[in-house]
Amino acid sequence: MSYQQAVWAWNQHLRAGGVTPWREWLRTRPEGGGTDDPHVPAAWVPPGAAQLEFVRLAALLGAHDPRFVRLADLATGRSGPGRGLAQQPLWWPPDVPGRRFGAPPVDPSQVPAEELVRVGVGALVELLLAVPEPPPRVRRRSRTARWRSGYVVEGAPVTRSALRRSLAEQGYAEGGRRPRVLLAVEPFDDLLAQVWSARVQRGAAVRWHGFVRRWAGRAALPPAADLPALARSWADRVGVDRVHVLVGADSSFDPAAAVRPAGRREEGVAGPEPEVRDLSPAAVDVLRRVNAVLSVRVAPERQRSVLPGLVDDLARVAPPGPGLTVPPPFQDWARSRAERIADELRSGDYPVHGSLEGILPRVAGLRTHPSRQDALAVVLAACLRQVR
Repeated sequence: MSYQQAVWAWNQHLRAGGVTPWREWLRTRPEGGGTDDPHVPAAWVPPGAAQLEFVRLAALLGAHDPRFVRLADLATGRSGPGRGLAQQPLWWPPDVPGRRFGAPPVDPSQVPAEELVRVGVGALVELLLAVPEPPPRVRRRSRTARWRSGYVVEGAPVTRSALRRSLAEQGYAEGGRRPRVLLAVEPFDDLLAQVWSARVQRGAAVRWHGFVRRWAGRAALPPAADLPALARSWADRVGVDRVHVLVGADSSFDPAAAVRPAGRREEGVAGPEPEVRDLSPAAVDVLRRVNAVLSVRVAPERQRSVLPGLVDDLARVAPPGPGLTVPPPFQDWARSRAERIADELRSGDYPVHGSLEGILPRVAGLRTHPSRQDALAVVLAACLRQVR
């Protein structure tokens, strides 16, 4: 059996949901020609090791679905987007005549996770763009709120969204002429990671390391992370006593207690803006890779229409888990910046719930970059969910 015939036969095995590794497949196939050798279409080009291994790994998770063949064909029909290794042929026994030219062959099981993620992102983008674009949503106009004092939540984007959702579900009013302000404070490294996640969920393609490096080199902070500036701005408008600083998961303070005088929401008043989801670092990494492809493939409007559904899928297939901390070159900067923030909030005389020491970065025991293996698991699950 020739190299092309063997790869063709393995490809058909994988398309049908097979999961046999390449070397094991070769051991079970005849080495020479024979009447049972597969017929290879004349124009067929063997996929690379990364494409075929991605399909095999996907089959381990979802081959029972009859629509799996669509994902298999998408993955093997194109190379991964972005820069990476050249398409590599599959390992071939040295004592068997076959391929002896081109890029160095590789055992598919040894393909780096980064290459498998690239293949998966390419397939995921194709699946996303195959869904018809929904009609533009007509935004309903809402009456202006009539209460004198509602609430506003500022600070860490993911925590902020969860707090707003919780208060809205309890029926408390958001907005108002003189709202009570809840400033969500998290450890500084988690705060930065939440801002990074929020920006990626809105379409950014920046890597975590690049995001931290950029802000470490500036005097300013991202607006959502500049907690002293947020507190001062609101104190000037509503008074210091109405700006509540909530540090982490402080269980001694009920946020509803601060906003309870606002009363109940009224029918017709707009609810919270689209929320920032609590995504795992690997899910954010997959999303920023997809953003990089979408930004050159489609118009910004189309990208914005695709992202909410993908974010929703990623939130379902990848539980949040442990967060990120800043890479080692920036840890001294993160600690000194967090200490400055704590000092400024302490000197502002705001009602503080919890200890401001909680803003110091956690560092110990946390990853400084998203795991590529975790990203591979996320993109496999996301592709299978899209196919279904």
